[in-house]
Amino acid sequence: MVGSGNAFKYVSEGPASHAGLFIAVTAFSGVFYFIFGWLREQACTLICPYGRLQSVFLDSKSIVVAYDYKRGEPRARFVKNENRNESGKGHCVDCRSCVAVCPTGIDIRNGTQLECVNCAACIDACDKVMERFKMPKGLIRYASESEIEKGEKFRFTGRMLAYTVVLAILIAIFAALVFLRGNIEATVLRAPGLLYQPVGQDSLSNLYNIKVINKTFSAYPLVIKLTEPDGQVKLIGKPLFIEKGDRTEGVFFVVCPKKPLSR
Repeated sequence: MVGSGNAFKYVSEGPASHAGLFIAVTAFSGVFYFIFGWLREQACTLICPYGRLQSVFLDSKSIVVAYDYKRGEPRARFVKNENRNESGKGHCVDCRSCVAVCPTGIDIRNGTQLECVNCAACIDACDKVMERFKMPKGLIRYASESEIEKGEKFRFTGRMLAYTVVLAILIAIFAALVFLRGNIEATVLRAPGLLYQPVGQDSLSNLYNIKVINKTFSAYPLVIKLTEPDGQVKLIGKPLFIEKGDRTEGVFFVVCPKKPLSR
């Protein structure tokens, strides 16, 4: 919006001399402050569809980031030299480290929630606390509701099989699209606003534009030829050459005999 060379000049001249520009900069600053100061923390609940999609797919046997309430409750602050088992306290020392590191600000101890993005930051934070107080790790871990509630071991269910099949099909389609795609993509269009022109007694010519995209990691010289009907391609300018992962454009004439075109 404002080049670095003119920024100091505009500031020294004051807002009155460039009112529109200063208003625009102020508005953009306000918008970006709103986005990075508040909206970014609401993206997981208001914008991103992942949480809502995840809640549809989950059941009691789904492996998620979970708090072991059987072991952690009742939560209480740590007291030195206290036997928490004898005093009837759980392993959770209520330090709230899991809440502090959560990017969406949820308390995983309240159960699986829409806002959880499975980043596992709470797992790492809790394991450090457990290690410091010499208690077993895994108070917060990847587990299913059935594992925590009933102690059931992981089992590959029919729902998981269905998800696996669908995912495998999608991966196969994606792989096919990647490996079967062409290395070069070219688009040839007749130059707008121009009609064919006679060349001599028995030929016609027309002007065309070509756009080429190189999808490979190698550079190529480009050669334009006619496969049918017989004719000539007259390139305007220097020969075409395309670098790896780049695109280029060119203009050329196509000259063909009248006879095959009149059929």
